[in-house]
Amino acid sequence: MADDRNDPTGDGWLDSYLPYQIYRVSALMNARLQGRLASSGISLSQWRVLSVIRSFGPQSITAIIEQTLMEQPTVSRVISAMERDGLLIKSPSPDDLRIMHVALTAKGDAIFDEISPSATRRQKDALSRLTAKQILALKASLKKIEDAIHDS
Repeated sequence: MADDRNDPTGDGWLDSYLPYQIYRVSALMNARLQGRLASSGISLSQWRVLSVIRSFGPQSITAIIEQTLMEQPTVSRVISAMERDGLLIKSPSPDDLRIMHVALTAKGDAIFDEISPSATRRQKDALSRLTAKQILALKASLKKIEDAIHDS
C-alpha cells in the first residue's frame, strides 16, 4: 500500500495541527490496549470509567462525564452495564441524597488491577524514545494546554 501522505498535491498541514497529532497518539495507544481489554470483557469506555473512579475515588455521574469527556447517555449506559456486571455500585451522596456516587466493587478493583499493568507497559513502550525529563515536560505541557483551554 502506497503512503499517500507524501502526495505532492497535499500541503501537510495536519503535521502541524496539534489536535490531530494528539488524537492519533491517543487512538494508537488505545488500539494497542484493546486486545487486553477484550480479554477481560471490558470496553474502552468501561476502562475509562474504571480508571477515573480508581484514580479519584467514588464520583458522581456528572464528575465521571467531566473526567472521561464522554457523552452523558454513553456514561449512563456504561455505568448501568458495569453495575449489572458487578463492577460498580451506586449509592446516594452523603452530602446530597439527590446525587448518586459511583464506586468500584471488589470485582471492579480486581479487573482494574488485572488490566493496569498492561496499560502501564504499553504507555512505557510508547514513551520509550523520550528521556525522563522529556516525559515530565510533555506531561507539564499537556496540563498547561488543558488549563488554557478551560480558561478560554
